[in-house]
Amino acid sequence: MQAPLNDFNDELNQTISREGSYAEKYALREALFGTEDVLPMWVADMDLPTPSFILDALKKRLQHPLLGYTVTPEPVYQAIIDWQAHHHYHITTSQIVFTHNVANGFHMAVSAFTQPGDSVLVQPPIYPPFLQAPKLNDRTLVETPLVRLNHQYQIDFAAFETAIVDNQVKLFLFCNPHNPVGRVWLRSELEQIAEICVRHNVIIVSDEIHSDLVYDGQQHVPIASLSPEVANITVTLSSPGKTFNLGGLQIGYALIANPQLKTAYLSIANSVSIHNLNLFAMIALQSAYSKQGFTWKEDLLKHFTQNLDTVENFVKEFLPLVTFSRPQASYLIWLDFREMFDDQETLKNWLVQKAKLGLNDGLAFGEAGKGFMRMNIAVSKPALLKALKQLETAASAYIR
Repeated sequence: MQAPLNDFNDELNQTISREGSYAEKYALREALFGTEDVLPMWVADMDLPTPSFILDALKKRLQHPLLGYTVTPEPVYQAIIDWQAHHHYHITTSQIVFTHNVANGFHMAVSAFTQPGDSVLVQPPIYPPFLQAPKLNDRTLVETPLVRLNHQYQIDFAAFETAIVDNQVKLFLFCNPHNPVGRVWLRSELEQIAEICVRHNVIIVSDEIHSDLVYDGQQHVPIASLSPEVANITVTLSSPGKTFNLGGLQIGYALIANPQLKTAYLSIANSVSIHNLNLFAMIALQSAYSKQGFTWKEDLLKHFTQNLDTVENFVKEFLPLVTFSRPQASYLIWLDFREMFDDQETLKNWLVQKAKLGLNDGLAFGEAGKGFMRMNIAVSKPALLKALKQLETAASAYIR
């Protein structure tokens, strides 16, 4: 039985144990934090149930006794086309190329569009695979850190262009919306990025996996949607994985308007035999990118907004030395502990040993992340309150 179109509140307020399910954030606690006695709030998936209507579609397929090889049916392509239209980005079937996930997608892009030794630009603090992909593929990593002004991150466009010219940058790995700082880039900012990249023949690979999770007052603009000229130099990467908690199904896709870029990308994909989504990924994507999926997304954002309100009020009352910059998108928050701690190891140890929380180390996002921690608030209200209570207890005993 499918959930009613407008009633997902019960699902979003369930606290479900993931112990024994091979969940990454739980299985790796001992290895990463030296103890299993932490609430893991680091990996960017949700401790909320995958929507019941998606699970129903998967269960229905499992009633068939064969799980053999498949081809991708036209409705899967159409679902992606229709979903991207919500962002006023109009694509065609021929532009869709499947990947196993978004990170896999930009690793392939680095190989497809650059040669060993070529320069690849990123903007830290940034999702760690952005930093890893150029290095692991023998490319030169070029960093132009975002600038933090009044607790909000901005792009230094002069430094951005200078880095491109000085390092003969061939490829720009862009995060839109940005992970971990939660920025939704303005159209005017995207236009400046695009103009610089067009003028200097820099290919843009835009990770837009958080594009559905944009809060009221903000609008996601796919950078490729700015103009045909910009689309011609852009590869957009996306997935329903974040919005619908489907990370374990390995769903990803690239949108490539330029036939030459598509050919180069496919050559890399074919070399490692990546052609289509797996059977359950196809079913889940088609179910997610539906009217029910759109309603789920809206209810999910309301749930996250309530969680963000709770965190914001908590930080003001109990952690006055910590700066919480409310994200414009995503369920990841970027906490600035620099007024509390001078040393990153001391900060990490305090969180693990005193607050009993497992968060993402800010330094994993580059040197610009020193003094910061990333926290995942995609949890039920009771789970969030438990985590905040642990922080309150640690903060009450804190002596600088």
